[in-house]
Amino acid sequence: MGEDVATPPGQMVILNGTPRAGKTSIAQALQSMMLGLWLNLGVETFKSATPQAYQPGIGLRPGGERPDLEPWVETLYLAMYDSIAAHSRRGINVVADTTHHDHYSVPRHILPSARSWSGSFRSWSSVCAARSMRSCNGGS
Repeated sequence: MGEDVATPPGQMVILNGTPRAGKTSIAQALQSMMLGLWLNLGVETFKSATPQAYQPGIGLRPGGERPDLEPWVETLYLAMYDSIAAHSRRGINVVADTTHHDHYSVPRHILPSARSWSGSFRSWSSVCAARSMRSCNGGS
């Protein structure tokens, strides 16, 4: 895909929920069922790229676990969303499984901040509703 060719943006699906709610399983199902290339650029992807000294990084939960890392949490989430948007601008579909907390010692308001760049979020149900289940299932 060349720079001079207008590429339609890829779809972005953000799966936000509590730990162990099945977000990763849904992301993997979406990757296998939807047509086209779908990358999972969720929290675990970015957490695994974070140096040990800054762990759990983007996966930090509120409650004083690592108060020295709390200022990084918003920056790491916004960088993740910037990356998702950059992939979408290149025509790549992205699913991201994430868990947003807002009960840090200082409320971070991460999800509302992230919405400002994206233009829109798509939910799993709206993606499948936009296509027939036949298309979502790759024609099978």
